Amino acid sequence: MAEPSPNPAPPEWPHCGHGAAPATDPIGCRGVRAPGRTACLPHLEERDRDRFLTGLGPGDDIDLRGCTLTESLWDDICSSLENEAGPEFGHARLDEVVFEGDTVFDHVTFGRADFTGAVFTGAPSFVNSHFTEAAKFEGAEFGGTVNFEGGRYEGPMFFDRAAFLGDAIFSNLEFRFGSWLNHTRFERDVSFLGCKLYGGFWLGESHVAGSTHFLDCALGPTALNGTVFSGETDFDRVSVAGGCNLERARIHPAPLFGPIVCEGPVSLVDAQITASTVMDISATEIWLNGATLQESVTLRARYASVDLARARLFFPCTVTTDHAPSERPDESALASHALSAVTSDQPIRHWTHDLVTASIVSLKGVDASFLLLSDVDLTRCEFSGAHHLDQLRLEGYWHLGNSPHFDTWRGVLPFQPARRLVLEEERKWRALRNRRDYEAQGWGRRPDREQDVPGLATLTTTYRQLRKAREDAKDEPGATDFYYGEMEMRRHSRRWNQAERWLLQAYWLLSGYGLRASRALGWLSASMFVTILLMMGFGLPQSAPKQEATGVVPAGGGRVSFEIDKEDPKNPTGDRFTAKRFEKALDITLNSVVFRSSGQDLTTAGKYIEMVSRFSEPVLLGLAALAVRGRVKR
Repeated sequence: MAEPSPNPAPPEWPHCGHGAAPATDPIGCRGVRAPGRTACLPHLEERDRDRFLTGLGPGDDIDLRGCTLTESLWDDICSSLENEAGPEFGHARLDEVVFEGDTVFDHVTFGRADFTGAVFTGAPSFVNSHFTEAAKFEGAEFGGTVNFEGGRYEGPMFFDRAAFLGDAIFSNLEFRFGSWLNHTRFERDVSFLGCKLYGGFWLGESHVAGSTHFLDCALGPTALNGTVFSGETDFDRVSVAGGCNLERARIHPAPLFGPIVCEGPVSLVDAQITASTVMDISATEIWLNGATLQESVTLRARYASVDLARARLFFPCTVTTDHAPSERPDESALASHALSAVTSDQPIRHWTHDLVTASIVSLKGVDASFLLLSDVDLTRCEFSGAHHLDQLRLEGYWHLGNSPHFDTWRGVLPFQPARRLVLEEERKWRALRNRRDYEAQGWGRRPDREQDVPGLATLTTTYRQLRKAREDAKDEPGATDFYYGEMEMRRHSRRWNQAERWLLQAYWLLSGYGLRASRALGWLSASMFVTILLMMGFGLPQSAPKQEATGVVPAGGGRVSFEIDKEDPKNPTGDRFTAKRFEKALDITLNSVVFRSSGQDLTTAGKYIEMVSRFSEPVLLGLAALAVRGRVKR
């Protein structure tokens, strides 16, 4: 370790000045003068130093600011403050002290401790140290391996702008108040093993050149924003009571990053992931907005709502729910949070069978060709704005929101609207499209801002790309709902003065765009029923026309020629709705369904009724067959 460079400014305390030279070092020794003396403790005569140390007792305050302390002198100071439990300091003012060698602080009790700007040239040890008040190591420099193990810290800890030139080990510590390590520099490895940092943990805008290990730690609200982890970063069995902020952090994660249990959100906004990893995170929310995933990443999430908006993927990445049990910290608070979300008033929200299931809330700006979603809830997911959405892979159990289920019929339609999968963007559009109470109808709350709702052209394209993605995955039945949504958006994007609107309206009304077999069969049944009634009432003649022969007999005898003809069918009169007439009408109608002529004698009205029936009913039967085929197609 290089010698600390002299500070050209004089200290704020009365200093020793030993060794000062006007030309080269006008300040000299920066150590604070011992009480009642003109020199600092290290520069006192041996007799004065012994007298000073003899006057100390356990719990006394001590002021050694700016002094340079050897290992032996520090041991003498500790011996002067010794009690049964070990050395005990009151207020220890050790600002800018230079500790030469491997200084030992084991089993030392401090009241308030100020190590601001201190320099530890060797490998100091703070094993089982006890700090009853605040401990300040701001701007301190640790030259060798520093070991904070098994200590008790009853006040806040400040390591802001500190420099650790060797390994830093924080093991089995319990911090009741906050721990600040902002703008800290670690030149080698840093480890937090079995620590309980309840008051909060801040390691923002720092740099770790070596590896970082968090193992079996319980943290309060944690902020690692802007920190660069150049070496392998390992979070294993870490619980966070609050949010975990990793915004703008650069992380080189271990192959398995986690498990992490966070009772608040985990923010990886604008973070950089520089190594292939499996991230195992249980949290309320996981924000990956603008994150850069430079290698293949698998995010195994539990409970969380995952926001991937503007995330940049350079290799195939996976987001999935981890249902398999594993060794994790307590997740009871997260389970309670998930349960409250399930029971909240979300009219079209459908949750999967397992409360731990993660949900995706946004894919805006994401290159979906690199993304695989498995066992996730897509009810609130916004797909518009994603790139290559037709190459998105969906596996396992995934679910979108359902259209509302009405308890009563709407309007005069002779069917109950079938439920289907609905994108969140369509839900917002329907809730916003007019002034009707869509929340009461099941479409949920109106969006706060109209500009958050994409246009119908965008929704049409989004549904089309998702349909193609399912078709390319050989999931033809799974693509039908996306096709239905695509056609719905096309229908609503046309005006009533356009012929295409009427065509799509009829297609929707008769068969749900060829996807609702029950609707087509319902219309077919209704059409057949009407045909039978019309045939019985107007199409079948009163009686079967009789044949009659007409001819002329030559006067002289000979060969006679006859003409065979039928009388014109007579319109029915009297009782038209009899069993016999019903049987004939049913035969005519059934033949019309399969586009055949029954060969029955019909009135003029009956002929036109049969022609209409032979055209319309086979079409309805074909639409029903098309809908069934769409559901069973491989």
